[in-house]
Amino acid sequence: MYIKLSQHLPKTHTQKILKKEAISKDDACLVVLVDDKKNILANSMLTDYTARIEQLIEVSHFKGTACETVADYALAGDKKTTKQNPVQLLLVGVGNTDKFSNTVLQKIAKTIYSSTQKRVSSITVALGDALEESHFGQFALNLLAASYRFDKYKSEQATPVLTDIYLLADNSLQPALAFAEAVFAGQSLTRDVANEPGNICFPAYMAEQAQELAKTYPDLLTVKVLGEDEMSALGMNCFLSVAQGSTKEGQLVIMEYRGKSSFSANAGTTEQTIGNAKVTGLKKALTDKLPTKKSAKKADKASDNNAQATNDDAPIVLVGKGVTFDSGGISIKPGAAMDEMKFDMGGSASVLGTIKALCEARLPINVVGALACAENMPSGDATRPGDIVKAMNGKSVEILNTDAEGRLVLADTLCYVQRYNPKAIIDVATLTGACVVALGHVRSAVFSNDEDVLFDLENASNLSGDLIWHMPLDDEYQALIDSPIADIQNIGGKGAGAVTAACFLSRFIEEGQAWAHLDIAGTAWNSGKDKAATGRPVPLFMQYLKNSADMA
Repeated sequence: MYIKLSQHLPKTHTQKILKKEAISKDDACLVVLVDDKKNILANSMLTDYTARIEQLIEVSHFKGTACETVADYALAGDKKTTKQNPVQLLLVGVGNTDKFSNTVLQKIAKTIYSSTQKRVSSITVALGDALEESHFGQFALNLLAASYRFDKYKSEQATPVLTDIYLLADNSLQPALAFAEAVFAGQSLTRDVANEPGNICFPAYMAEQAQELAKTYPDLLTVKVLGEDEMSALGMNCFLSVAQGSTKEGQLVIMEYRGKSSFSANAGTTEQTIGNAKVTGLKKALTDKLPTKKSAKKADKASDNNAQATNDDAPIVLVGKGVTFDSGGISIKPGAAMDEMKFDMGGSASVLGTIKALCEARLPINVVGALACAENMPSGDATRPGDIVKAMNGKSVEILNTDAEGRLVLADTLCYVQRYNPKAIIDVATLTGACVVALGHVRSAVFSNDEDVLFDLENASNLSGDLIWHMPLDDEYQALIDSPIADIQNIGGKGAGAVTAACFLSRFIEEGQAWAHLDIAGTAWNSGKDKAATGRPVPLFMQYLKNSADMA
């Protein structure tokens, strides 16, 4: 979809209405927004059309309620000549402009797209100064998102006629439009990989998608992949306890986006080391490359200055749960809607999409994206309920339910990425059904140990319209996951399932490390007949990273 700012109204066509194949390839439509008081938005830019618009409002009894539409199709010609076919008009109601929200703008954008996609090749949406910058960005993104389709497996594909969108607004909004286009590119990739079936999208496929991005943006992005041998050498046995039930090898995909400067030479492992080291002695070869966090208490003034300089370039780390199909393992799920468990990699899909959006927007910030990819399957090699494994940080975990697997792959990944000494770590996962019970499909849940990170995420939520809700992480919940025979168990009781899952993850965060956890179980995809990935929370992440880059 082509989208562009414009300061010009669409031109009329000179074509006989009843001529065969009268619809030309460049047929256009002018979209006019009208509020519930019948005020025409961007009225000062539409003086040539005012009489037509007002007449159409009157004869159609148009009320301007949100998503109400009426079109005149330009069938009557104009007053000068019956041979001239003027531009079509489409009136779209927007309701009360004081109550604009991302949800309302999304519905309006979908209405505009669905009303025009099959009959005109271009539309000009008259906005003027009716939308503030954040609402403009949300509207542009939602217009683009409305054009997304995933029909590659259909033998017959309906191709929309609509290809070009022009937004009649001030040129000062160009940066907001460019940012929306970058977010859309990333959100589309997220939706693409999440919509793929499990027999196509498995851990190696996710690694391939990341490597393709690195080829496309070689100046910004490097990718390394850890297989099961490397993870075993690092002691990532929680991760491996999930992957071992499948014939598909688990993959930990590390994506390093350098938008500001190079990372420390010791941050993480190098692709060359992983590629050349033998499994024998691999643990030492790998762990020697993992830096140890410096103690701020022991640092002198000079080292404090150096630490500050280093911290300015330290990355923000995004960690995504990438369970490419979740059968539940030995604790197998019910058969109903199990096909939707292909979406259980929605967290890693959103991290992958965010990295692509970053590369498109070229934000001046350092970011590491970690995709914790595994397939959770029942087999003779699968983990049993009651098994005890040891995580990378040495903590023992009693696995009481193999369907609580996402937190296991995330636990070891969180241990690994802290070796980057990040400013903040945000993990994102389709983690718990309890989160869906609590918040439904409107807001994602956020848990955090850091007030600054929480504030920044909530601010990004408000600006992007990709909504979150702060959930509790009180110490009293921690007792629910204490194990009588290990350091920790992977589930709590029946209550507070989303909270105890977050508590589990918090056990793998070192003291002083800023961290947040997003549970997107209710927002990563839509269920039912029209099941499909939503691409959330790419807009939230991009707004958060943009704000972070602006403040740096």
